[in-house]
Amino acid sequence: MAENGDPDALEEEEPQVDTSFSHAIIVDGLPKVPPEKHEKLNNVIRKFFSQVGKILENGLDHPKDPETGMSLGFAFIEFSSADEANAAVAKANGYRLDKSHMFVVNLFTDFAKYASIPDEEVEAQPEPYVPKENLKSWLLDPTARDQFVVRYNEECEIWWNDPTRPDPVPEHSRRGWSENYVAWSPRGTYLATFHNQGIMLWAGASWKRMQRLSVRGVKLLDFSPCERFVVTWTPEGDQKEALVVWSTATGAKLRAFQGTKDGDSTEMAWPAFRWSHDDEFFARLGEDCIYVYESCSMKLIKDKQDKRSSVKADGVRHFLWSPTDNVVSLWAPEHMNQPAKVVLMELPSRSELRQKNLFSVADLRMTWHEQGHFLCVKVDKHSKSKKTLNSAFELFRLRDKGVPIEVQEFSKDTTILAFAWEPKGLRFAVVHADGGSNRTDVSIHTMGSKHNGRVSLLKTCEKKVCNGLFWSPAGGILLLANLKGTAGQLEWLDVNVMQTIGEAEHFMCSDIEWDPTGRFVATSVSHWRHQMENGYNLWTSHGRQCGHVKQDKFYQLLWRPRPPSLLTETKEKEVRRNLRDYSKKYEEDDLKAKRSLQGDMLKQRKEKHEAFEAFLSETRALYAQQRAARVELRGGLESDNESAYTLIEDVDEVELSYKEEIIGRVSVEIGDD
Repeated sequence: MAENGDPDALEEEEPQVDTSFSHAIIVDGLPKVPPEKHEKLNNVIRKFFSQVGKILENGLDHPKDPETGMSLGFAFIEFSSADEANAAVAKANGYRLDKSHMFVVNLFTDFAKYASIPDEEVEAQPEPYVPKENLKSWLLDPTARDQFVVRYNEECEIWWNDPTRPDPVPEHSRRGWSENYVAWSPRGTYLATFHNQGIMLWAGASWKRMQRLSVRGVKLLDFSPCERFVVTWTPEGDQKEALVVWSTATGAKLRAFQGTKDGDSTEMAWPAFRWSHDDEFFARLGEDCIYVYESCSMKLIKDKQDKRSSVKADGVRHFLWSPTDNVVSLWAPEHMNQPAKVVLMELPSRSELRQKNLFSVADLRMTWHEQGHFLCVKVDKHSKSKKTLNSAFELFRLRDKGVPIEVQEFSKDTTILAFAWEPKGLRFAVVHADGGSNRTDVSIHTMGSKHNGRVSLLKTCEKKVCNGLFWSPAGGILLLANLKGTAGQLEWLDVNVMQTIGEAEHFMCSDIEWDPTGRFVATSVSHWRHQMENGYNLWTSHGRQCGHVKQDKFYQLLWRPRPPSLLTETKEKEVRRNLRDYSKKYEEDDLKAKRSLQGDMLKQRKEKHEAFEAFLSETRALYAQQRAARVELRGGLESDNESAYTLIEDVDEVELSYKEEIIGRVSVEIGDD
């Protein structure tokens, strides 16, 4: 209280002196220079550290030897804030000033921490072991079920796919789990959710938050194939650092890149980076070049002169990585007198494996085989009059020496609507229409062999109403779908015997996705596409419906991916050949589960029947107890005796009136035989 006794007056607080020096740093590893070079070295230090933050006036103290005047090789620097001091340590520690001197930078507050280390060694006490959650726990399911995530309204739910359960419940659910869409990582370890403040990564059986990526207004996200990195883009703020690469393991921001071009209001091309199959490299399209970066250093790869530079490719329009090798396919359109070309290039050596020149190209699309054995280049070519287009497939064989190319041309009246490789196989399917008609056919072709094969047509399935091809991940079964408008026709085709094994319709179907094992497929109607009939259906691989769910404002159904198989390609083929032997065990398990389910249902029915019989017994007993009260209410009459009643039958007959009317007379003349 103040001396004048006024209770409302406040005592003046004594000024507190900040003795922590949290805004100061110690820079070691400086050159030891004579007095005449002190000022020059101080200017170099100020210029370097001023890039990080504001150095206070008289904030640089560079001690000298009082006898010789030589600098002592270290300095103290004070910044305007502790954040700037921390940033200086992060940037400058380990920085090489020249060949002989490298900065060793620490916070001034660290000095007390290091000085308090005891001279005598103290044996460290091990921390108690706390087992971590298994992030791959869903793969240990004894019945090998798959999981999927569903998002509708404000709800997000994780489900086990188990059609045998009569009343399934979600494995995990949260309201408002994501403010936008959700996404699985490529190997199924993480589920990414979107929030106003950034991205959350969830994993484990308890769905614990593993990482938080702080970036406001994020709209797009992409994982690297091995899940080591995450790429995000936000349209808000300065686009110079709108594209960010993050570490999945630590959540650290590794590097920021330019987003959309300044003044460019178009949507961001996504994915912004394309990753190699092993996460070692990622690349982005530039002007007449491809920027290829090392993921370990976040810097451009080196050329033959050991300099970091982009990969030159004049006029490059598009490129793709091989799914299994560090090889990119790129194409460039015609320019001046130079024809269009497709190039296969090995990275980081930058050596060309194959180049194919093409002429009169109107459009070009590249599609890699899932195992990297083949590359299909669909080329749409102008006719000489440039009034019509002619399509052709350039099929590259990556496993043969010299990468031979087979060409499959189509007539000018043929329009290619869809193309898809069979996963883990040698076949591909094409949807095409002839003569501009509405009739569409589906052709199945084979590459013959992985080595030294020849392309051949297996069969053309005529009059198939479809515009999309969806192969089972296990191969062998092809789902033909018509997603145009609200049609939703579905047809399952067994390619091994070329027979239709199932047909169905899902009205307004907008999305189709197979589960990772190829045993089930989901079709859905998303609210993003249609505002009516929202929900999803689950089907077996043979087209039998095993689930139907309708949800208002349904947005997404995504199967949880599985990591790559540890079996070799040869071993997988052996398993497929002996599938009947392996399937016996699982068929027995399915039969046991079915019988167990039937037993449970019979048990439930028996319990319900016994409960109903008990209810009837109680009701009859109560009815018997109330007999005297009923007789009294009816004046002594026995109402329960059926013989006391007389049955009278009364028949009412009603005569229906009718009217007879002669419509006309017809005379028939009979002649002589």
